[in-house]
Amino acid sequence: MEVNLSDVFFKNLDAYLSGEHLIINQGGQGSSKAFSILQLLYFIAKQETKRITIASYALPHLKQGAMADFDKILDSMGENPGLMKNISESTYTIGKSTIEFFGIEGNIAKAHGPRRDILFINECNRKITYEIYDQLATRTQGTVFLDFNPDCEFWLHEKVLPNFKHTLIKSNFINNPWLPEKELQNILAKREKPGFENWWKVYGLGELGKYEGAIFTNWEYGEFDNSIPYGYGCDFGFNDPDTLIKVAVDGKRKIIYCDEKIYKSGNSADQLRQLISSHCNRNELIIADCADARMIAELRKYFNIRPIDKKKWTISEALKMMQDYEIVITENSANLAKELNNYIWSDKKAGVPMEGFDHTIDAIRYWFMHIIAKPSYIQRWHS
Repeated sequence: MEVNLSDVFFKNLDAYLSGEHLIINQGGQGSSKAFSILQLLYFIAKQETKRITIASYALPHLKQGAMADFDKILDSMGENPGLMKNISESTYTIGKSTIEFFGIEGNIAKAHGPRRDILFINECNRKITYEIYDQLATRTQGTVFLDFNPDCEFWLHEKVLPNFKHTLIKSNFINNPWLPEKELQNILAKREKPGFENWWKVYGLGELGKYEGAIFTNWEYGEFDNSIPYGYGCDFGFNDPDTLIKVAVDGKRKIIYCDEKIYKSGNSADQLRQLISSHCNRNELIIADCADARMIAELRKYFNIRPIDKKKWTISEALKMMQDYEIVITENSANLAKELNNYIWSDKKAGVPMEGFDHTIDAIRYWFMHIIAKPSYIQRWHS
């Protein structure tokens, strides 16, 4: 059976076999850093007897990402994931080893659990503090693996790299010969695209950027509140994805509820119509990107769709108003979670966000701008 192993896998293997306690993976999009670490952890679990923890900021993020990838790895090795997985406990039994997946959820108490042999913190720069990392790492007898996209400096650069022995492995899409062609072309398309110079440095080349942090840190997973009037925000793409997000705004409690419905690129007008029709009916309101009048005109034959009026507020003004709200997203909103984590200020003072991780957020912003502009909304919640 042929198994695809990138050079990122072998660099992590060499560091592990050398007895390195801390192995840090800094990389761009599509570099295979997380997938390669998961492959290595499978082989370690198979050949040794280890208690292995794979952690991140939230369990839904792991289920949609690392756990789904781990199932693919097991399948590629001729294993049956269903026979190894305890779904309710998010654990796997491989040989004499146990691999557990758990989300921190911003709760440092969760880091005070049982000791382990090996730790992997996936996307360690997302909603995980140094205190949480320190608690997890000090309860790990053997190797600690970390991975992250280097959009800006965080606790790793200030407190870990200067003070602790480590191996730093840098990678980007060039290190992954098995990257799907469509994803490769999407990355390469941004190399010469105006306004994407910073994106290319971080997510293309995997080099450290100097951004000012995530725009939205005020979000969490939760249930959509269907008791509040809701509608849909829609952002158009082609090479970029078309997105449709179900949104409800609770102005009194300052909460925006979001449920990802569509995130797909390359759609014709008819294909997008079919996708939308599986999520909303003829009468439900959709507020869409006003930049594509032709698409709106075509979809208006089938849906109650209107363009957003962008004249009332700038993007920066709308984003700053949204920052006053808590954002609750459903567990199936995988692409929205990814964009919330990577949507950062390119120039905070000028109010310019970095492009590239804004497709779902733009859709949410359209509905938000539509709702808060209504006089009834102002009177009800702000009188």
